[in-house]
Amino acid sequence: MRGLVAALGLVAGGCGTLPVEGDGVVLLQVVQPASLTLAEGTTLQLTARALDKGGNEVPAEIVWRTPDAGVTVGETTGLVTAVAGSGSARVQASVGSLRSDFITLTLRPAE
Repeated sequence: MRGLVAALGLVAGGCGTLPVEGDGVVLLQVVQPASLTLAEGTTLQLTARALDKGGNEVPAEIVWRTPDAGVTVGETTGLVTAVAGSGSARVQASVGSLRSDFITLTLRPAE
């Protein structure tokens, strides 16, 4: 669904250390892109929000990464660029020790 905000599963080292008071980040929401297919040489902007226990957005540095060579991703921008024309690639957001599930993109040749 276009614009669907999905709270992705999070992995945290020692869930007991997550803040339950104050303004700490307890949830990372990643906006699900309208399409998960990316042509070689094109870009896709990913976005995420850090939320506190009340569901309020809090300022936090969201870091993006990919373990795959098929795409590059701006570490602080979330801008994904397809550098391969076939296969798949994964991208993940994190805030501190909180990590989103991987977003898996399908790569296709440039048109």
